[in-house]
Amino acid sequence: MIKRAMLMTAVTAILILAAQMAAAYTITTGSSYGPYQSGQGGEFTLQADHALQSILAGYVSGTTSDIKQQNPLSSTPQPGTFQSFCLEKDEHLYTGASYSVTISNQANGGGQNTNFGDPISIGTAYLYSHFSRGSLSGYQYGTESQRETSAAALQHAIWYLENEETYADAGGASNIFLNAVLTQFGSLENADDDSNGAYGIKVASLWVPGHEGDLSYARQDQLIATPIPAAVWLLASGLIGLTAFRRRPVNGSGC
Repeated sequence: MIKRAMLMTAVTAILILAAQMAAAYTITTGSSYGPYQSGQGGEFTLQADHALQSILAGYVSGTTSDIKQQNPLSSTPQPGTFQSFCLEKDEHLYTGASYSVTISNQANGGGQNTNFGDPISIGTAYLYSHFSRGSLSGYQYGTESQRETSAAALQHAIWYLENEETYADAGGASNIFLNAVLTQFGSLENADDDSNGAYGIKVASLWVPGHEGDLSYARQDQLIATPIPAAVWLLASGLIGLTAFRRRPVNGSGC
C-alpha cells in the first residue's frame, strides 16, 4: 500500500508538473542580448515574467541570474533575468521583444537535423545544469572577455550535442566542455542520449504571442533550469527508468 501511495504521489506530481510546464509564460529580451553574448549564440540574458520567476532558484544571483540585460555591463542587478543558451542554428531571437513561452523536454522544431521536435541530450542537460549553478568546471565566470570566450565554447558544445554542427565545427578535442561530457558519460555517443528531464533542465520554446505551437511563428528555443524537489525527480526517474531511452542520431553534416 505504501509503495502504491508513493507511485500515485509521483504520478500526480508529474502530471501537475507537466501541466505547469505546458502553460504559456513570457520571456522578454533587452536592447541587447546581454553583456556576455559572444556573437555565436549564448549567453543570452533573458527576463522572466512573474509567473516564471520560480525558475530562478536554479540559478545563482549575480552570476547566472539577476544580471542587467543592456550593454555595457553594469554592476546594478536586474532582478528576474537568467542566462541561457540556444539549441537551434536555424531559428532566431530578436532584441526588444516579448515572447510567449512553453516548456518541455524538446526543441519545438528540432533545428537543422529535424523539423519534428528534438529532445535535448543528456550531455547538454549536464553541462547547462552545472553552468546555471555557477559550477561548470573550466567556465570563466569572471571578466567579460573571458566569459564570452567560455560562452562561445559552451554554445558550440551544445550545438554539437544537439546535432546542429560537426565535432570539428564545435572545436573537437580542444573544446573543454565536449571533453567534460566525454569524461562524464564515457563516450560522446552516450552523451547524445535523450535527457528526459534529467538534471532539471528543459527547453523554453519561444513563440510570437498568440501563435504558440505554430512553427511559422517559432523563435529560438532556449535552455532553462527548472528546480524540482529532489524526491519528485527521484520518483520520476524511477518511472522513466521503466521505459527505454531512444538513441539520438549523430549528425554527420556541417552547418
